[in-house]
Amino acid sequence: MSKNHILLAVLCSLSFTFNAQADYLDGQRAYANGDYEDAVIEWTPVAEDGDARAQYNLGWMSANGRGTNQDFMEAVDWYTKSAKQGNVNAQYNLGNLYLRGQGASQNDKLAFSWFIKAAEQGDAPAQYNLGRMYLLGKGDDKNILEARFWIKQALENNDEYIGALAQQVWDDFKLGTY
Repeated sequence: MSKNHILLAVLCSLSFTFNAQADYLDGQRAYANGDYEDAVIEWTPVAEDGDARAQYNLGWMSANGRGTNQDFMEAVDWYTKSAKQGNVNAQYNLGNLYLRGQGASQNDKLAFSWFIKAAEQGDAPAQYNLGRMYLLGKGDDKNILEARFWIKQALENNDEYIGALAQQVWDDFKLGTY
């Protein structure tokens, strides 16, 4: 391959990257201005090209009916694409949809699997939910020591709301005694 062909290939890939970034930023601006429909329009091709942030955003927009009709099945689809790329917010939200049976059949094992991925990345709500699931034996075997570990992680995560919930669980289940 000649140097000119290599240079052309590099320039084309950079042009695509810059265009995708511009479309993502256009979606952010539209969202910030309250033009949710335009944000969906801007983010859709970027998400279809594999951008995890745009996929998460479209999942959230679908789940909450912003700029589009509320559609939990669509939310599951976009969240799944983003979550598989490691987006912690998509992993947590996907876990919640499976836990509640919104957009997909209720499935404690899938909820658990997504919560653990988010919890391992430091997400306090996922840590809390994972601890509760271990306490109740939902999604995996009941395991007080694992529950204690995850509730403690949620307590130490500096999330005021989740910290209060985690403290209540810690006290109610006397997790400090294990």
